[in-house]
Amino acid sequence: MSQAPIRFTRTMIILLLASLAGACAHAPPKDDAVAYADYQRANDPLEPMNKAIFAFNMGMDKVLVRPVTKTYLKVVPRPARKGLSNFLANLMEPFTAANDILQGKPGAASRAMSRFVVNSTVGIGGLFDPATKHWGIKRHDEDLGQTFAVWGVPSGPYLMLPFFGPSNLRDTTGFVGEILFDPVGIAIDKANVANIGSTDISALTVARISADALDWRARNDALFDELHRTEDAYTLARSAYRQNRRFDISDGKEVSTEEEEEMFEDFDAEFEDYGGEESSESEESDESENR
Repeated sequence: MSQAPIRFTRTMIILLLASLAGACAHAPPKDDAVAYADYQRANDPLEPMNKAIFAFNMGMDKVLVRPVTKTYLKVVPRPARKGLSNFLANLMEPFTAANDILQGKPGAASRAMSRFVVNSTVGIGGLFDPATKHWGIKRHDEDLGQTFAVWGVPSGPYLMLPFFGPSNLRDTTGFVGEILFDPVGIAIDKANVANIGSTDISALTVARISADALDWRARNDALFDELHRTEDAYTLARSAYRQNRRFDISDGKEVSTEEEEEMFEDFDAEFEDYGGEESSESEESDESENR
């Protein structure tokens, strides 16, 4: 396993923990029932720090990431963008299968690995998705944050991570686990050491991370456009993140609150313009199929 991702992860954790002490928002008095209820519902005790990081992230997006993304969307044809999304999603199927097993869903794990085999071969390395189109094996996403949620681990406080965006303590822990234990990432690192004898981060790893970031940003371009337009972008980003995570953790069974529906109704249709479905598809099978 390459040590560079580990060193990077440890550095991020140390910087995050070091900033927590002075970053807490003070809870309103309990005798102010409305304000205290809003504070608890937000679950954002680190709001001053989170807002500062969010402002930094949005500034970086406006100056650097957004122009690159707009150029990518304008220059690269839609089929090519879809092919990249398929390829990157296919690389995550083994990790999804591992989390399905940890969540006690062997049927879902079998489907994830079937998709990986079919799309890696018939789908030409994952560029196409014949598993869905011809075999009806639909994609689903699972990660360690979702696994921890299924195990009953509390979400912890809301966090805004530099460069990576919205998260919480549970999902951040899962993200670290993904860096350390993703089977494809481990295979890439082992191949790097075997081929060139280096323990530094490989060009393949850098390329994969960069492609993942560009693909994710492009698929969420409509949301970012709305974030740059709205006056309360921080609250919108926090709500969008929580809505998406509830949907993922419940395998598509959790519905949005009325407040969230009103917040997102202005731009939901814009997501269809990217070049394919969102990377996260809900499982349409019932719980018995997961056992």
